[in-house]
Order: sequence, then structure tokens, then C-alpha cells
Amino acid sequence: MRKSFAQVLREGNVDIRQEYRKLYSILHQEAFNHRTKSLYEVFGENFAHFYFRGTCLSIEEFDQKYGFNFEADPDDFDIDYLVSFCEYLQNMLFGLQAANFSGGYGGFASMEVNIPFILEQIRLVIEAIGYTSASDDGKTIFVEKSPVAIAVSESDLIPAELSYKVLEYDHYALKGDIEKKKHIILQLAQILEAKSKELQKISSSLKDDLFFLFNNLNLRHNNVDPSNKGKYKRIVSELDKGQLEHWYDETYQMCLLAFMELEQAERKKAFDEFKKQIVEG
Repeated sequence: MRKSFAQVLREGNVDIRQEYRKLYSILHQEAFNHRTKSLYEVFGENFAHFYFRGTCLSIEEFDQKYGFNFEADPDDFDIDYLVSFCEYLQNMLFGLQAANFSGGYGGFASMEVNIPFILEQIRLVIEAIGYTSASDDGKTIFVEKSPVAIAVSESDLIPAELSYKVLEYDHYALKGDIEKKKHIILQLAQILEAKSKELQKISSSLKDDLFFLFNNLNLRHNNVDPSNKGKYKRIVSELDKGQLEHWYDETYQMCLLAFMELEQAERKKAFDEFKKQIVEG
């Protein structure tokens, strides 16, 4: 049986609560880096210049609006809590960095904060728990490190605007978000549709199974409305949200496999040509 991620962390001696406490103290402890004010106060003083503030006039309003209510010693604590805090702290640091080097504002606030050190500490924690970063439109998130997902996101088959989505699918914030997961799968399906003939030659069973899911799992078509004659699938309509999400996750994994198979086919062509040159040379 596959171990839970929490088990892996415990066996690897990663104390996620202790790592959280250290990062939390960096944000709120006044003595850190010989400052007379906390890092959170520095964020607050410069928040009006943060590029992601939207219409929020203060960091307090921003935190309240988006539910960023991190506690020093939270009762309901897990790895998602730690990851969320790391994302918050890193994006705030990027906001401070951008505000101070955008021109005409000076760099005095960044001089008060050892930004590289804190970013490095976040990176070390994220590495220790087996996560990696993904960035899009100035926003950074952390997702479980999946070599396959990373390889697919970097593939030439994937447009630049979709690379982030490939990694985002596994983000904790998407757990239970059926519609967003569905949207990502449909984007992958559109690319695979154009490669269906190649995929058929490589693995007809994978291609057939994958496109069966695209067409019958309430993805491309409305398969849950009894009035939709020819498309309605009773079994699919009776799936609860958790069951449907499970099969969406399986579909996503099969999409990744399909992209890896397509890449390997191209690699095999190049290898065969190289092999021929060696043999004939």
C-alpha cells in the first residue's frame, strides 16, 4: 500500500510544525535581522505599492478578504497550512521587492529585509517536504514534486500558457474544485485530440481509454442530464463529488502518460537515426 505523504515526512524526520514556527517568527519577530519592526510591519508600510493588492488599501484588508489568518501555533495544522504560509510569505517578499525596485520609490524597505535569506529558507523548507514552485503572472504556488508532471509541463507539446496549469492541477487549493480540474483536463484533451493518430499508433489502448473518459465523464459532453439523449450515462450521473474527482484525477494522470508516450516516440525516431549512423559508420 502506498504511504501517505505525512508518513513519508515523519520517516524523513521533517518536523513541518517546527519549520512553520521558524518561518512564522521570521514574519512577526521584531528582533529578526536586527530590525526595530517586524517583517509584517514592513509589508504593511509598503503594501500600497504591491502589484497584487487589487483594491485593498492595507495588508490587513487583504488578509481578511482572502482568508490569510495564520496563527503562531494553529490547532488545525497540516502540510497544506505550511505550504499556504510559504506561498503567502514568498509572494509578499516578491511584492516588497518589486515595489522597491520599480523606480521612483527607492530601496530603503528592501534594505531593512534580507530578502535572499528568507527566500532561501522558504526554498529549503519546500525542498525538504518534496514540493516545487510554479509561477504564472507574477504569482508563485508550491505543488508536490512530480517528475512526470514537471517533464510534461516543460514539453514542447505544451503551450507556455498551459505549463503552469499542468503543475497547478496538483495544488492543494484545487482539491474538491471539480470545475477547475475539468477545465485543465479539457485543455489537455484539446492538445491530445490533435495528436490522436500518433497516440493510436503508439498505444491504441491508452488512446481509446483516454478518449472514452473525455467523452463519457461529463467533460466534453453533458453526461449527467437524462434529457440529453445519446450522451446521458447513468453511472456517471450517480457518482458523488469525491468519486467524480477521483476519476478526473485518474484522467489527468493518463493525460500525462499520453504526453510522455508521444515525447518518447519522437525521441525514438531521433535515436533510431543516430543508431543507424553508428552502425553504418
